[in-house]
Amino acid sequence: MPPKVVLALSSWVYHGSVTPRSWARLESFCRPVGQDREIPYSEDEFIEALQGAQGLMKWGELAPELTRRVFQHAPDLRLIGLWDDRFASGVDVEAAWEHGIKLVDVSNVASSEAVAEWVLGLTLLSLRNAGEIHRRMADGTETWANALNDEFVHGELTGRRVGLIGCGHVGQRLIQLLVPFRVELLVYDPFVSSEVDAELGIRRSDLGSVLRHAEILIVQVPHTPKTEKMIGARELGLLRRGAILINCCRGAVVDTEALLRKLEQREIVAGLDVFDPEPLSKGSRLRSLSNALITPHIAWYAPDSFPRYFELMVEEFERFFRGEAMRYELTHQMVAIRAGMASL
Repeated sequence: MPPKVVLALSSWVYHGSVTPRSWARLESFCRPVGQDREIPYSEDEFIEALQGAQGLMKWGELAPELTRRVFQHAPDLRLIGLWDDRFASGVDVEAAWEHGIKLVDVSNVASSEAVAEWVLGLTLLSLRNAGEIHRRMADGTETWANALNDEFVHGELTGRRVGLIGCGHVGQRLIQLLVPFRVELLVYDPFVSSEVDAELGIRRSDLGSVLRHAEILIVQVPHTPKTEKMIGARELGLLRRGAILINCCRGAVVDTEALLRKLEQREIVAGLDVFDPEPLSKGSRLRSLSNALITPHIAWYAPDSFPRYFELMVEEFERFFRGEAMRYELTHQMVAIRAGMASL
């Protein structure tokens, strides 16, 4: 009999991510159950649903916290698939591992194409001072054939010095997109593997060197206790005057007040898709700054790519049940990074 896999998924998954093809693939190797559930489970109800189940896919609020007690009463459970960019929020990962349960999270890889493209887009727009130009076109005060950004890094991306902080799935895809622009790239990421270095031709250095190198600084790290405000006044002070800063990861990794001061003094240009806190307040000073090109956390939002979230998870489950190595298993190091227990 094919393995039983419990689905505890929000309606968004079925409406926006599941396709007839991916569903047929799932049914080809397992027996999915629970897809009709609309009311959140109690812990006892969920334990009952997991009886005989070898797999679980979880996204949204249908499933309760996955506690040690849940795992103690689900003896057949071997694999949990999560969509959660905090890596296993709502799951006692240590208890899962103690019970021999593997975990996979495909969120970041599923969104990496869309986010990397938006990072590139904001970079190109910032080089042409698009934030101010759009404002001037809208109110009729534009100056033709002049981007009004002579005091900033401006013009072409080709050949520019780019500093990249964070080289996960998004950063790696971005590096591929930057190849035709022949940029001088310097990367800071203490966790990227030597295999990735070799595959992408990455040149790495310490944080200070990357900041001093950058005409364009791209920040693409997860928000953890270790990365909270990692780009503060001191770090921003290492950027050259007129540099461009792009942030499409999490607002809290950049010190908002320090960033505002640099922008208000017209020392840098920023392309920002994320803020701290979110949503951005109506009265935020960022809204009035012409050298800040801001968007409402849409880097990931590419509906044509949404089926990838479910497809990647189905592929991981298929690999597991065929006895093959998974690609996106949560490791102890990955969880430690997110928990802020790994050193930068």
